[in-house]
Formats: sequence, structure tokens, C-alpha cells
Amino acid sequence: MRQAILDLIERCQRIEGFAGKHSCPLNGQVVLWEGVSDAGIEALGRLQTRGQIAFVARSPLVYLTDGQMLRLPIAKRRNHTYKRPLWYPVTLSTPAQVAAHTAPLRQSRRTQGTPNHVPRCA
Repeated sequence: MRQAILDLIERCQRIEGFAGKHSCPLNGQVVLWEGVSDAGIEALGRLQTRGQIAFVARSPLVYLTDGQMLRLPIAKRRNHTYKRPLWYPVTLSTPAQVAAHTAPLRQSRRTQGTPNHVPRCA
């Protein structure tokens, strides 16, 4: 799995137009990624709205092993309103991957309110 994440990070850096100067927020002060273009954020938002991708919460250790951690405190809850920017570590998955590898209760918690959590430019 670690290698797959590293490969994804490398591929995202090479996707023309994906890398940029913006943060990709989940809502308000909760940041998913930094260094994304407006077009990249818009594409991610459209894919999530259509149900083609899912943002799955992960341990920051996944990013630490890759040396790709954001320099922000870590958000504990994705739906909480924070006063300052915090990082909510996620990976991208397809809905089929989420369904295959997640217990039903946990899956319902992860997908609750998804339409309200479309990434937008900061």
C-alpha cells in the first residue's frame, strides 16, 4: 500500500495542471492537501460529487513514511468548525474499494454528509 500511495503522489505531480499554489480544503479550515491548482481542486470536487472517488481518513503516519506531511496541526474531526487551519489526512479511493475494505458502520460515518464536503479553493 505504501508504494501505491507513493506512486499516486508521483503521478499527481506529473498530471498536467494538477500541481499549484492552493490548499484543497474539505470545509472551512480543514485542509486535505496543499500544492494543488484550481483545476485540480475542481476536478476532485466533481469526481467526489459524482460518486467516482471517496476521501478516506488515514493516519498521518501514512504520510510521515512518505515524507509528505503538511506543516499543520492535525484535525481530529472532519465536520468540526475550527478557528485555524488544520490538516485532515486522507487518501483517495473508489467507492468499490471503500465498500470492500470497510465495516458498514465505519463506512456510513465516512460517507455521512459527503455532498456538503466538496473541495473548493482557499
